[in-house]
Amino acid sequence: MSQPHLRACVVVVAALAACRGSSGAPGAGPAPDAGPAASASPVAPTSAPASAAPAVSEAPVDAGASATADAAALDAAAPDAATPDAAAPGAGCKLRRGPLALTLRGPALLWSPDEAERADFRVIFNRDGVAQHVAPSFGGLTAPVSPPAEEAPDAGAGSDDPPRASWPACAVASRFVFCMDHGGTIRRTPLGGGEGPPIGAGRRGSGISAIALPGGHTLLAFLSDRKTSEGAVTQAFAVLDDRAAVPLSEEGSGATFVALSPWKGGALAMYIDARSALTPVHARTLALTAEGKLELGPDAVVFVGDAGESRMGGALAIGAGGPAYVLLPAAKDISAFGMAAIRVDEGPRDDMPAVWSLYPNGLSPAPIAATQGVSPIHVARVRPVSREPGARHALELGQLDGEGRFHARCVAVEGKSFKHVAIEADRDGSLWIAYTTAAGTFIEQRAAGP
Repeated sequence: MSQPHLRACVVVVAALAACRGSSGAPGAGPAPDAGPAASASPVAPTSAPASAAPAVSEAPVDAGASATADAAALDAAAPDAATPDAAAPGAGCKLRRGPLALTLRGPALLWSPDEAERADFRVIFNRDGVAQHVAPSFGGLTAPVSPPAEEAPDAGAGSDDPPRASWPACAVASRFVFCMDHGGTIRRTPLGGGEGPPIGAGRRGSGISAIALPGGHTLLAFLSDRKTSEGAVTQAFAVLDDRAAVPLSEEGSGATFVALSPWKGGALAMYIDARSALTPVHARTLALTAEGKLELGPDAVVFVGDAGESRMGGALAIGAGGPAYVLLPAAKDISAFGMAAIRVDEGPRDDMPAVWSLYPNGLSPAPIAATQGVSPIHVARVRPVSREPGARHALELGQLDGEGRFHARCVAVEGKSFKHVAIEADRDGSLWIAYTTAAGTFIEQRAAGP
């Protein structure tokens, strides 16, 4: 390790405490069988149908005005941050339908029954390793066609204490859905229903990721505890179809978060190794050989952030064609926190440059999600509204440009905390977002532009 990195590590822990204030305190990850607690939730704006509004007590902000003001404040406070185009923050993202409270509270997977159309997204919750399909019932939304109606009840208006879904969220790839039960067992089950064999033994409550590969194959990534000469270590693993798991993380490297995205006919894997002194972010390619075996490319440490914690997450974003981006909410230095975007073009390399979009203050955890396979790339992220300790949090929507700069579109909603977000873009140019607060899990459809 270089001497500058060693000197930086000495001051990281104290610096992060000053940066984060009381917006979020480090702690253990969420319990695997319950959604995390929060204390605020949105109400529908006045333009939404009254019947669709969840019965909650906090109102969202004006999207365009808030995004413009927040972007201006960030630019003034952080002149070294990447500056978006002048028109981007005020472009907004008009609410089309929702917000609607779903029947369960917990991490939600957004899924379209018709991948080609990518319209009228459904929600899949994890119920102790079993996928539960929910069809949001907005005015004008068509009836679900798959899975069968009896397995896809309409989302209701919610309740004061909706039943809790399990952690983590399920993942869908090709014709299969992957869910982890309370014991950490991961099963690959047909989307149409039926039994599925266990294909992985993961760390309880830790996130999973899955994508489709050419030829109808599926690829799953997950975290699992393994005993090594240095003791118990959490590592990242990959499973092709229902074959044996192979290590994603290199010997001697741990992993606290893992994600996959499609990449050049194969896959791109990213995993975070959050430590108390520094946070290496690794990436590598995966491909199928002519014999149908999984081939792993070289492991690259694409970025090294400051001190992290086990709850630190990230996202992999990729457009319809072109580069991928590793997105990481992290400390930039001893006094700044934000989203680092690391661009991956031909392949992952060590020490790749990052483009920063700074937050007003630190946040832990800092949920983030991004679209894959559509252009432009859309991002949903949670950040503090202001620098003050205890400031409210904003669920902000924006886009990445070709250099990885974040352009704010709107603040969808504010609250005291958000524990999980998901975002998808449909073919007619609108965005679907799902987010979880203490009151429940909510879904909205928004325009991607003004």
